Amino acid sequence: MAKIYKYPGKTKSDNFLDKVNPNKISDYLANQHPDLPDRIVNAMALAMIYSTYLTMVCEEENYSCHKLFEQEHMDILFSYDKSKLH
Repeated sequence: MAKIYKYPGKTKSDNFLDKVNPNKISDYLANQHPDLPDRIVNAMALAMIYSTYLTMVCEEENYSCHKLFEQEHMDILFSYDKSKLH
């Protein structure tokens, strides 16, 4: 009798990350907000992409995003301190 191995396919979140184009999102944001500098527009696009990716991964893992950010050790996400950056 042969053994059948199941290899996990790509998840929705991984497919999303592979297919999303940050340049297109940046272009859209630049058209909507022509007064913003390019660096800000690019940072906004990446933030939108990764926040969506995080939400999708949390859903796939049946974990609450809200619970994730309520933890005390996640303070680094919300504070900017040059002395803590490596």
